Amino acid sequence: MGQSNAAVRQWMGNPKRFADLFNATVFNGEQVIQPEELEPVDGEEDILLTDKNGKKQEVHRYRDIVMKWKKDAVLILLACENQAKVHYAMSVRNMLYDSLSYVGQIQRMWNKNVDKRKNLNEYVTETELEMEPKEQPEGLEDEKMTTAEFLSKFRKGDKLIPVLTLVFYYDVEQWDGSKDLYGMLKWSEDEKKNTVLKEYVPNYRINLIDAGNLEHLERFKSDLQEVLGMIQCRGDKESLLKYINDRKEYFQNVDEETYYVIREFLHSERMLKGNIEKSQGKETVDMCKALEDLYNEGIEIGMERGMTRGMELGVVKGVVETLYDFGIEKDTAIQRVMQKFEISREQAEKEVESYWSQDDI
Repeated sequence: MGQSNAAVRQWMGNPKRFADLFNATVFNGEQVIQPEELEPVDGEEDILLTDKNGKKQEVHRYRDIVMKWKKDAVLILLACENQAKVHYAMSVRNMLYDSLSYVGQIQRMWNKNVDKRKNLNEYVTETELEMEPKEQPEGLEDEKMTTAEFLSKFRKGDKLIPVLTLVFYYDVEQWDGSKDLYGMLKWSEDEKKNTVLKEYVPNYRINLIDAGNLEHLERFKSDLQEVLGMIQCRGDKESLLKYINDRKEYFQNVDEETYYVIREFLHSERMLKGNIEKSQGKETVDMCKALEDLYNEGIEIGMERGMTRGMELGVVKGVVETLYDFGIEKDTAIQRVMQKFEISREQAEKEVESYWSQDDI
């Protein structure tokens, strides 16, 4: 799971895809964020929190992907959390992560203010920093700090960088967890009371991107569009193969990094065993061939199982039932039965008809 998450994190951390993800989902496809405006930030950070008694506690925070976005002198912190499975406490988890991001900013800003004041006068001591403004040493008039600012460890004019987090979820099953804090809370059975409580209990929602159920894929301008479209077809092997073949220009020459991510998105460690071939000095994979091999292998395995299952019902019948369960088209099923049992088309049609006629009812 660790390696899989690392593969997704590295692939999604590409500035072009990262910008595309936010542009398509936050800005409805408008190209607001440019890849060159993004700067990667280490998502791993230790924050030291101090209680009112002066006791310090270390909090370790790890975020999947974090980027600084500088646009028109405005800085915004963009984060993406990758989820291979539903996290039923995601609202609280994200709320904590975002809060810790703000706490970290406050601490760094305060340390910077303290260092600045110290540099103005090399004789300033920690004790002098705690003095009332009127007692501060000469030369610090421009850096005077009120008692309230000192106790807050945050100056009145200080401003934090906004933090915007997306949750990129790519499991096969649709997200069935809560999308906000309210959905996790146990409320009163009295709706009137709840209405009052909700005026005072703040909510926190997650910005969920359910990759398998996204609409408006045309808003994506990078190869996220092809890959997200592929994810939406993964429940139907035949549709998946058709989708890949219809976009051969992209999927016939997929780089190794994308290959492993696609394997993760399709949720299989065994599947997609296509050989990685070197082309123009770059390792690439023909996903069309890899998926077709997988598809045919699955059918053959299913047919063998069908033969075993159908021994009592009749071998041909068992195989036909398997082909039907795989969602194979009628004509394709007839061809496969003819080849497998070396029978005439008329005989194959007779065996297949009883199953496929159900679709016409």
